[in-house]
Amino acid sequence: MAKALETRLRQTWWFVGIVAALSALLSNLVLRAAGMGSPESLAQWLVYFFCLVGFWRCFDFLGWLVLLLVAPSSKLLDPPARRG
Repeated sequence: MAKALETRLRQTWWFVGIVAALSALLSNLVLRAAGMGSPESLAQWLVYFFCLVGFWRCFDFLGWLVLLLVAPSSKLLDPPARRG
């Protein structure tokens, strides 16, 4: 079910690169502002990971939503063709 909802936008290298860079940068800024600094223990790595995943999902959704509003008939919004 979740595989059917995946769009071509999430498979493009430039979109994944932008989302990854923004997520890592914002996660680092938020955790440094919270006084955590660089992660040293397993608990800190888990907090960083959950923060990164949360921002990743947020930017992924926002990119999809912007594309939907700007170009609703874009090929990037079509589900990928099934292979084999």
